[in-house]
Order: sequence, then C-alpha cells, then structure tokens
Amino acid sequence: MNAASFIRKFILILLLLSSVFILSGCTFVGDSHKIVTSTPWLFMGIWHGLVAPYTLIARYFIDIQMYAIPNSGFMYDLGFLGGMLFSLPVGWMAAIISVIIFLL
Repeated sequence: MNAASFIRKFILILLLLSSVFILSGCTFVGDSHKIVTSTPWLFMGIWHGLVAPYTLIARYFIDIQMYAIPNSGFMYDLGFLGGMLFSLPVGWMAAIISVIIFLL
C-alpha cells in the first residue's frame, strides 16, 4: 500500500464520517407537527446532549431544533448538560446510532 492510496482511503473515510455526523442532526428532536404524548425526561436529555454539537453543525444547513420543547424541566436539563459533557468522547457513537435509526 503506497502513501497515495492510503491518503485517498483516509479522505474517503473522513468524508463518510463527516456526512454521518451532519445527517445525525436530522433525527435530533423529531417532527414538530406530531402530537406529544409525554415530555422528554432525563434519558432523552442525555441523548440530546450527546448529539448537540453535531446538531449545531447541521443546524447551519437545515432548520432543526437542538433542544426539546416542551420538556420535563430540571431532569431534562440535567440530562442535557450531562450529555454535553460526554458529547466529544462518545457523542460520535450517538450520532451514528441516530443515523441508523433514521434510516430504518
């Protein structure tokens, strides 16, 4: 394997992962026209916090929400902030799972 083919493969993988992160923002909060039967709580706040940085990037290109409204208040906020703390080390996994769920 020479250096040129390695660089091409690296750039291809980098572009693929970047597109996954950008598309993950599409599944962040959901459709605003659906009837909400329950408000998001702690675990949904953690999930939204994990994918928030990637959703912020995607928000530049498409109109999506980063924060669920209405929510349960303090517990959702606590989960959101907790998710934000871990968003860089493990948020990429949450972004990939969001894209997989969106595609299924």
